[in-house]
Amino acid sequence: MFPTPRHLTALLLLSCITASAHLQANIVAGPMLGHIDMREATIWVQTDAPAKVRVAYAEQGQSNALHWSDAVQTSNALNNTATFALDAVEPGKNYNYRIELDGKLTEDQNTFKTPTNYIGRTPPPNLRIAVGGAHYATEDGFEPPYQILGGGYGIFSSILSEKPELMIWTGNTAHLRDSDWASQSGTLKRFAKARSVSELQPLLARIPHYATWSSADYGTVNAGKFYSYRQQVENSFNAYWPKPVEVASLDGITTRFRRSDVDFFMLDTRSYRDDAPASDRLPQMLGKTQIEWLRQEIINSSATFKIIIAGAPILNPADNRNNLSYAEREHGELLQMLRNERIAGLFFISGGKYYGELTRLVHANSYNLFDLTLGPLTANSEANQDELNFFRMPGTSTFERHFALLDFTGPEEDRAISIRVMSMAGAELWQRTIKASQLQPAEKK
Repeated sequence: MFPTPRHLTALLLLSCITASAHLQANIVAGPMLGHIDMREATIWVQTDAPAKVRVAYAEQGQSNALHWSDAVQTSNALNNTATFALDAVEPGKNYNYRIELDGKLTEDQNTFKTPTNYIGRTPPPNLRIAVGGAHYATEDGFEPPYQILGGGYGIFSSILSEKPELMIWTGNTAHLRDSDWASQSGTLKRFAKARSVSELQPLLARIPHYATWSSADYGTVNAGKFYSYRQQVENSFNAYWPKPVEVASLDGITTRFRRSDVDFFMLDTRSYRDDAPASDRLPQMLGKTQIEWLRQEIINSSATFKIIIAGAPILNPADNRNNLSYAEREHGELLQMLRNERIAGLFFISGGKYYGELTRLVHANSYNLFDLTLGPLTANSEANQDELNFFRMPGTSTFERHFALLDFTGPEEDRAISIRVMSMAGAELWQRTIKASQLQPAEKK
C-alpha cells in the first residue's frame, strides 16, 4: 500500500520537526569539569536534545594549536549526557575549552589547569578543596504540601569566590522522590533537575568535581545491595558524576584520585549495604572486598594525607542506621585494620547528614582520628538531638547550610590541614588546624 498525499505531508512535517529540534540542541547543564590529571582532563555536558558534541581546547597562548576530543552523540537513553576525555594536555598548563554542538562552537569559553608534575622535583604544592553535603533542587509538583525543602543556591557563588582547586560532594546530591525510584527515566530526570540549577553552572565549569552517594541519591532510606532498582540508579549517578577511575574489582561507585600530596579514596556505602540481616549474618555497610581494596590502596600510598570519603559518618559512634558504626563488627574490624597497618596521615570526610560536625576518636595506642561530617549545601538543615556522638568536638556542630574549605599547606616536613566551615554567605563559622605530625602512628616499643 502506497502512502497517500496526506500521509506524506504528515511524515514530512514530522521529519521537519525532528530535524528542527536536532538543529536547536542547547546545553542545559554544564559544562562540568571532571577529574583533571597531569596528562588527561575530563569534561561533562548535557544537552536538551540528541546532538553530536565535541570539545575544542588549546593551551592558553597557543590558540593556533587547537585540539579536539572525540565526538559523542548524546541520546535520550542517558538524558543526553556526555563525558569527554581530553588527552592532548600536559602537566602544569592552563587550557581554554569550548563546546561544539552539531558542528557549531558555543560562545562560552572556560578554562582549566592541569596539576604540576612536582614529585621528585619540588616540594608539594599547596592545595585548597571545597567540600559540600546535601543538595536539594525544588520542583513544582514534586514537593510536599506547604513545605520548601531546598534553597540558598547562592552558596555556589560563595564557594567559587574562595577559589578552590576542586570540589568533593559527600552524598545526597539529587534527592530522589517517590515518583522517581521505579524508572530509569525518573532517576535521570531527578539528577538532571539537581544539575540544572543556574547558580551552580559557573562552579561546575571552572573546577573539577567528585562525588559519592548517600541514601537520598540512591533509593529508599535503608536501601542497599538487594535494592531492586540499584542498577538504574547507578546508571543515572554515573551519567552525571564521571569517576576518576573505574575499580574493576569492585561493584558500585568506589573510586580514587590524587592531587598534590593528598590521596582521596571515595567509598561506596550503598552497593554492599545489608543493614537488615538474617540470623546467619551481621550488618555490613562496606563489605569485605571494598575494605580489602582500601587496605591495599592506603598501604601503597606515598601521599602525606590519605583522605577517606564516605556518604555516611565513619567515626560517629551513635546507634543509627545512617552511621557506619551500625554495622558494629565491620566497623570495629575497619578501625582495627587501620591501627594494625600503622598508616600515617589518615583523615575522614563524610556526608549523609543534615547537620555538620567534627568527630575526634581518641586512640590510646595510636594517633587520634578525625571525621569531618558535612551537613547540607542547599537542603534544609536539621538538629542532632537524636544522636549521642560523644566524640563530637566542642564548637563544631553546624545547624545551617554550609560548606567546608580544606587547605593543605606548609613546607614538606611540616604539612597541615586547615579546616574552615563556611556559611552560605561565605562567613567563617569555625576552624581547626591538624598537622601531619599529629597523624603519625606511635613508635613501636
